[in-house]
Amino acid sequence: MPGVLKTGGNDRQEPAQTQGLPVKSASMSEYKAGRYDVESGRVNGQININGIHEEAVQNQTNGIGKATSMLPDPSAAAMNQRSGQLPPEIEHITFGYLPVSSLITRLVQETFNGLTDVISDMSDSGAPLVNGAAAADDLEANEQKKLRLLDFAQEKRAQFIKILVLLQWGRQAESMGRVIDLKVWLDRQRKLFDDACNWMGELKRLIGLERMPSPDLKTALETLSLGSAPRLPDLKYMPSKLLPPQRLLKALRSINTQLSIKLNLHLDIPPSLRDFSVANGRVTFRVATEFELDLSIADDDPSSQLYFIDFRFLLSSSPAMIPPSRLRDDIEAKVNHLLGQGELKECYDFLHDFVLSHKLSILKYQAYRMSQGSWSEQIRVEAVHRSLVIQYWICRPGDKNWIEIGLRRRKAKRSSWLHDEDQPHIGLRWFRAGKEVKDIPLDVDMGTLSSEAILKQVISAHTDTIFKVISAKMREGPLYQGDHLRLRYVRCAAEPINSHLNIQLTASKSCKIVQEPVSGRLSLQPPSSLHSRAERELNGLRSLEKDASSRIAQLRAIASFEEVEHTARCIGWETVSSFRPSQDTIKSHFGRDTLKCGFFRRASWRPRWLMVFTSSLGQDAWWICELDNRASNPDQQASGMSIRATHRILRRGYNFTVDHLVPAELSRVEHTAAGSISHMMDSRLLAAQKIPHRFVGSAQSTSSLELPILYISLKKKSVRRLLNSDESTSLPWVNQVVRIVFLGVDSSKTLASHFVLARTGCSALLSEPLRSSLGKSITIHPTSSVFAFRLMNPVGQSTIPTALDRLARVELLVAHVTTLQRLKMRSRGLSLDEVEFTYATSPQDFCAKMSFARDTRPKLSFSQGNPHLRIKHQLAAVLGDPDCLTHVIHYLQLSLPLMLAFADMEASDTHGQVSVLPRSAEWYCIQYQMPPARFDVRLRRRRDELMWYVHETSLPDGQKMESQVRDQIDGLIKGKGEGWLGVRPGMTASLDGVRVLLHKINEIFKSTSTAGPAPAGEDKDYKGTKRKAEDKGVITLD
Repeated sequence: MPGVLKTGGNDRQEPAQTQGLPVKSASMSEYKAGRYDVESGRVNGQININGIHEEAVQNQTNGIGKATSMLPDPSAAAMNQRSGQLPPEIEHITFGYLPVSSLITRLVQETFNGLTDVISDMSDSGAPLVNGAAAADDLEANEQKKLRLLDFAQEKRAQFIKILVLLQWGRQAESMGRVIDLKVWLDRQRKLFDDACNWMGELKRLIGLERMPSPDLKTALETLSLGSAPRLPDLKYMPSKLLPPQRLLKALRSINTQLSIKLNLHLDIPPSLRDFSVANGRVTFRVATEFELDLSIADDDPSSQLYFIDFRFLLSSSPAMIPPSRLRDDIEAKVNHLLGQGELKECYDFLHDFVLSHKLSILKYQAYRMSQGSWSEQIRVEAVHRSLVIQYWICRPGDKNWIEIGLRRRKAKRSSWLHDEDQPHIGLRWFRAGKEVKDIPLDVDMGTLSSEAILKQVISAHTDTIFKVISAKMREGPLYQGDHLRLRYVRCAAEPINSHLNIQLTASKSCKIVQEPVSGRLSLQPPSSLHSRAERELNGLRSLEKDASSRIAQLRAIASFEEVEHTARCIGWETVSSFRPSQDTIKSHFGRDTLKCGFFRRASWRPRWLMVFTSSLGQDAWWICELDNRASNPDQQASGMSIRATHRILRRGYNFTVDHLVPAELSRVEHTAAGSISHMMDSRLLAAQKIPHRFVGSAQSTSSLELPILYISLKKKSVRRLLNSDESTSLPWVNQVVRIVFLGVDSSKTLASHFVLARTGCSALLSEPLRSSLGKSITIHPTSSVFAFRLMNPVGQSTIPTALDRLARVELLVAHVTTLQRLKMRSRGLSLDEVEFTYATSPQDFCAKMSFARDTRPKLSFSQGNPHLRIKHQLAAVLGDPDCLTHVIHYLQLSLPLMLAFADMEASDTHGQVSVLPRSAEWYCIQYQMPPARFDVRLRRRRDELMWYVHETSLPDGQKMESQVRDQIDGLIKGKGEGWLGVRPGMTASLDGVRVLLHKINEIFKSTSTAGPAPAGEDKDYKGTKRKAEDKGVITLD
């Protein structure tokens, strides 16, 4: 408390200090230790008066010392001596006063030191002024210096203003000092009065303990004369008798009646407690999912209060009964107190609030247990006031997600008989990505409290939102809008781990996306390297709703491309990885929505022609791409070239990835690509020569790939210019419309086959002998004069010059061989439905018959005893190709020596020790029973030459080849013979030499039981002659 400023001196006042403000103070150590009393100026409980402790002057009242007793000295002599004197003056308080000059000096020193520091800091930062001006880039630094100096001056100015205010207030310090002295004197008088009252009360209490009570003669007389006294309290030392059942039942019925009358006529029951029942002398109020309360009465008076009997929780996660404890006693006392005031509504509010707090406590306990158990390091639990905050997926990147569980008030639109208008309850708020979600679709059972169940429902709703957004964005593309690719979402509200999104990537691949409820990570099933990369990218996204669909679309595009790439390699395509155009180039030529682009090339085609596969969310497509022809090297052609032109390969009705991608499908794509390239070259040449032409789609085509027919209107002048012929050349087929139909490519994939149809007026071509000799290469209609022939041109080369040359030399076409003559086959019978031909004449004639029927695949048949009956079903796999006759003949010629070798082996085996299992037309398995051994025979290409590769395979059940047989087989691997050569770890043979090799292997197994192996270095040919092995080196296959 501040003191006063002394301006003069008298009996009560001391000389004034230098103009200063006295401040009552104490040492900091005394203040912190609690030994200083601000109001009374005490130190350690003693009063300081003018710097002298009370222990020295004792307690004084108006200058008179106090006696050792708490009361004043009552002697008459002392009173008479003091009666004629004036009371002493009030003590003047001067302890703790400080001069105001010290405060001013300290402020001045502090201002000086602060100004020095500011100037020093300003000189250390920024560039100095040059001629009073600063550079343009230092203007901001100079402004900061000025602002700092102004802030310092403003702060110190405010402090000096405060000093000025204190100095002006100090002019009234004398009056304030008197008020302080009077305040201290009044506090001491009040203390003396309180001490006197305390002394008298303590004296009364001590006297009461010393008093002896008067004897109760009346009770003693009754006790001695009658043996009992009704006035004496019954301490129940003896147990009372039990009521009989009839009387007890009557009492309970009476209480039930009184309770029913009281509840229905005299009490105002709140809506929340109107679910009650009366039985067993008590009324039971039931509040669903909260509690049951039992009350009863103790008097027949209707105005008497209800009393607490029992309380039970209606929670499955908490014990129903509260055991006898302080908690139960407090509940009983509080309920009885409220019932005594007639506040049944207040009683319900108290118990309702208690149960809600108990529910929150249970949820908090469960949440903390979750954070320490299976949800460890994946959730964060915080208790804020009477709310519970659970943050989930804390390891996922992006915005936070959490739920808040706390008390809310449910304001009904209108009051009902069973519910209050304003009812507190446990509410849930869900924040997804930092934003609150309204209308949460949750079904929380407040009777079965489970923090994990609530969190799983929220996570399930979150997962449902993510998957629905992904599904909606994926269905924006045509692939998932219809029935082309399947997209199915399965939701489980109770267990979010069972919610999943099934996405069909291609016709043979699908993906199942599951979100782990604990960590929030997406998992792609089945596991694969492709799914692992996509899973890693998805889990790195900050917002799955915004970006997950694009990543999944990219995954579908990559899966489709990988499937196409794998199948393309199986049929001999090359992947052009060196050609990498920019994304802008790809989007400008192949569409803005292109996600993946792959370039392929057939090795036999010209380097500037590529087949392009593009994948997007809308569809997958095939294109023809032509590069700028400025380099001769194929690698330079792909790496340093740009795209010149593109042409899309159209397909009827649906997308390429809907069907299962098989080699036959890509063969059809290659077929169409070769035809499209031919049409592009033909159209470019005809446009340059200004020859009228147009493309018309074939209405009778059964193929799903659209390849139109080229119609050309020929004139003699333009034809002679293309053929470099003079006017004397006769062109009977000119001035007609010529049709060019693309048929396909040959077995080498180098030549494109076309069918040319024209009309002729030459009667010589209509003769029956000539038409019969032409066969199927050239067909002439006997009445309409329409003839047709086949053209074979390199892919990428225009057919127009060749077609015109063929038309000009139609008489030469008659001399061309038919299809079987081209393949050097001798026909045995020709018809519209079947072709029978001889494909081999040594060691005997081997014939085959291929039957053709409408709308069915061709059928291949052999005569009885033909060695190719063994692979009849394997050869049926190639019958679906447009040039199946060529392919079948090719396989028959390649496999004939091998089939003869198999026939020889089975003919020489009289005990059934050897068996041959054909796996395909290019792969066979030979199994020996005794001694056990197994060999695979496969067709391989080595140095652009087809050869049969024979190698040993492992035996089942850990069997091993005998050492004697092993040595002889190793001798074959290290040796060579006529048409065969040993290579590690097997043997390779030419198409004709495989029969010799298999014969030698079979002889080894036949002779094992009767003779030892042949001497090392010697070799027997098929006829049994011995020769020396000239080379035992090991040759490795390319």
